[in-house]
Amino acid sequence: MDNASPEPSYSAWMLAEMRRRKWRQADFARAAGLDVSMVSRWLHGRRPDPASLERVAVALGVDLDTLLTLAGHRSPTPRDDEPRTATLVAKVRQVNWTAERFLIVDALLDDLRQRSPRVPIEQAALPGLDDG
Repeated sequence: MDNASPEPSYSAWMLAEMRRRKWRQADFARAAGLDVSMVSRWLHGRRPDPASLERVAVALGVDLDTLLTLAGHRSPTPRDDEPRTATLVAKVRQVNWTAERFLIVDALLDDLRQRSPRVPIEQAALPGLDDG
């Protein structure tokens, strides 16, 4: 795969992520431990390499497979999660799981599953989860 032929969905994701976090290019670069010129090239369409994507995934707590797919390093599969789900899965993988933490998260998820059918999505809006 040629580094000069970008996958536009990665740069769009990156721009949306920066806007969501209210970050400038320098903030994104600092968080991922990258040079700001690299971030600028990605925003202008250059495809990031897999090693850089791994740094971004770890730094931002997002799913590496999703980033690899967005950047065109792997083909999407029918099992690929919706981006919000993939982000949550990535965060779950980063947790140091103790028995107590597991029980707390399990109880929260059970509560969420029970409430979901009863609470309209408009009433359950959370900061940073707008569709715009």
